Amino acid sequence: MRANRRWVAAAGLVAVVTAVIGFAYMRPLTIVEAYAAARLRIEGVRSAYVQVGPYLLHYLEAGSGEPLVLVHGLASSATQDWGRLIAPLSRRRFHVYAPDLPGFGGSERPAAADYSIPMQVEAVRGFMQAVGLGRARVAGISMGGWIVCRLAGEHPEMVERLLAVDAAGMRPDGPAIPAEVLLPRDEEGVRRLVAAVRYNAPPLPSFVARDVLARKQRDEWIVRRALESMREGRDWLNGNLRRADMPILILWGKEDALIPVAYAARLAAEFEHARLEVLDGCGHVPMADCPEAFDREMMAFLFDGGAAPPP
Repeated sequence: MRANRRWVAAAGLVAVVTAVIGFAYMRPLTIVEAYAAARLRIEGVRSAYVQVGPYLLHYLEAGSGEPLVLVHGLASSATQDWGRLIAPLSRRRFHVYAPDLPGFGGSERPAAADYSIPMQVEAVRGFMQAVGLGRARVAGISMGGWIVCRLAGEHPEMVERLLAVDAAGMRPDGPAIPAEVLLPRDEEGVRRLVAAVRYNAPPLPSFVARDVLARKQRDEWIVRRALESMREGRDWLNGNLRRADMPILILWGKEDALIPVAYAARLAAEFEHARLEVLDGCGHVPMADCPEAFDREMMAFLFDGGAAPPP
């Protein structure tokens, strides 16, 4: 009888392990996201929601120092773009807020929204007001860089320091930025997308590419609507940033295949006072491609241009 019980227990364990492995194979992104959420909780990062005008926004928050707002890029989330940095920044000096923009991450996905840059700028402005921030240091990557640059140009009183990372938003003066790469149609399209946003990215297994494709196709209507709004050309940064008179750092990956480094100097020239740093060996997401170099530049700038305190 005891042997039978051991056999039943062993069989049950095998069944559970098999089910977990099967789920991880079918839904690897869900496993990765669950792990990331657990890690953030362990590090003391809080997950919360706030009503911002008509939108319910999810955001991450940590720390109790000077306010710092981190804005993610198109088809991404606060966790994906900034998750690695939220806890370290909060331990050093900052009260960090990282919202998911409307349509992305854990935030509301309103069917009638246009997901335009003005809509997202207003969402970030409204978010800051909703959590009680009159003024903060602000950083954004890619489309998030576009958004925070517009915020700084339109509401300079709200931005103490501005960090723009591989920012979109400059009017193309040559071949169009290959935005369609953000809308993969098959597994090879997913691999082209990864190659566009990461420099020397590791090979992507087929089961992961398949799950990424399913997720991208689920969210395609939001990304497509945002891209269509951008193509109308009403919201370019050109000529709209002279009111942004705060300290500004523009960080750019030299090997960015999505928004080429040629745009970096043009963006810097739009501001009265901006410093440009180009990071060798980095693509469109330098915090992932070259974390040490990125962290060094970001921390020095956020800490008033001086060295950051030890972690």
